[in-house]
Amino acid sequence: MKLKFAALGAFALVLTACAQQEEPEPVYMQPSYDKYGAASCPDGYQVATTEAGQTVCSPLS
Repeated sequence: MKLKFAALGAFALVLTACAQQEEPEPVYMQPSYDKYGAASCPDGYQVATTEAGQTVCSPLS
């Protein structure tokens, strides 16, 4: 009986390890705007537009 529980536990562990992982969603920052309305981002980020049309700072890849 203990062998069945051990085998079942090992099988469950393998299934959870092989489960499809979701892609992580990127974390965006809000850009800062100058008095003319031009967006700028800090070093390491670039101005980008999301699918929803929002202007954001996305990390350089």
